Amino acid sequence: MKNLFLNHKVLVCAGSGGVGKTTVSASLAVAAAHSGLNVLVLTIDPARRLATSLGLESGADEVEVKGVVAKGKLFASIIDSKKEFDRFLDESTSQVDLLKKIKSNRLYEQLSTTLSGSQEFTSIIKLYKAVESNKYDLVILDTPPTQHAIDFLTAPQKIRDLFQGKITKWFIGDQDQGWLANLLNKSTQTVLMVLKKLTGSSFMEELSDFFVSLKEIEAKISERSEKAHELLLKESTAFVLITSFDQSKIFEAKNFYSTLSSGGYNVRQIVVNRAYPMWVKNEGKERAEAIEWRENHFKDIYLKVKNFYIQKAQVYDNLEQDYQERVGVAKIPEFDHDIYGVEGLKRVAKEFEIDH
Repeated sequence: MKNLFLNHKVLVCAGSGGVGKTTVSASLAVAAAHSGLNVLVLTIDPARRLATSLGLESGADEVEVKGVVAKGKLFASIIDSKKEFDRFLDESTSQVDLLKKIKSNRLYEQLSTTLSGSQEFTSIIKLYKAVESNKYDLVILDTPPTQHAIDFLTAPQKIRDLFQGKITKWFIGDQDQGWLANLLNKSTQTVLMVLKKLTGSSFMEELSDFFVSLKEIEAKISERSEKAHELLLKESTAFVLITSFDQSKIFEAKNFYSTLSSGGYNVRQIVVNRAYPMWVKNEGKERAEAIEWRENHFKDIYLKVKNFYIQKAQVYDNLEQDYQERVGVAKIPEFDHDIYGVEGLKRVAKEFEIDH
């Protein structure tokens, strides 16, 4: 795992919802700081207790996490989609009036907050800026919560398409393009007339104003968004797939691995979270009388639970056999209490077998 930190500038922690992605991402950051690196972890939707323990507030810029006694330093930031979208536009043009016009548009409000893909898009933009700053040895991105891991790659494309002229051409005709373009523009006007009847003229005017305004900075925005996305394909960027004991989650992780690999992305690690209860790991260290007491008092339940995890262990063994020659596979236990605060993250970090 230490080589994972030292050989890359970016770790993208990806996985479907409910696998403990944020906790694992933060714990990886703690482990990397212990290995001597200055690390930034970016997250978009941490649990309140985790955010508090990291000393974060929503939209906070990079904050040094207190209580991490390490060779390196740990910084953390919560990504605010609206704030990052505003910054993205501000850095694309110095035209104050144009920026004000775009930001006051209702469509922009939706685009920068609730539109599908906005969180994923701004996460990539924030990641790109953090790497370009050269302030950190390693940047770890906790990808936004999605139902399916693949959404992290597909959702931002919807946003990037808005900045590449595909929709803008509906609203802006080029008189020099000849009769074919004029014909298409007439057809477009028919479609827009129908939309105006369905949505109201004020909305259509705002929609048109939005794309007309974007036209002026379209090239700059498109260039910057593409550069940000290209960062994900670099050799210095590694994907860490996070899954859990649920077989459906493991199946999805395998599919996502195939998608990433075929797309040219660099997958270097699989982490199975909550792979087994902590007491299974500690059995060999327990006193004989403690084990005997547990078996005497809870024998039936104990054996059922133990057999359940023995069967699960076979699933993990198969996963390791399938992937260990291509990527690392790490297993984290189900702890006997909630992971809270820096001390909790340190406990998880130890499972990555880093020399502290």
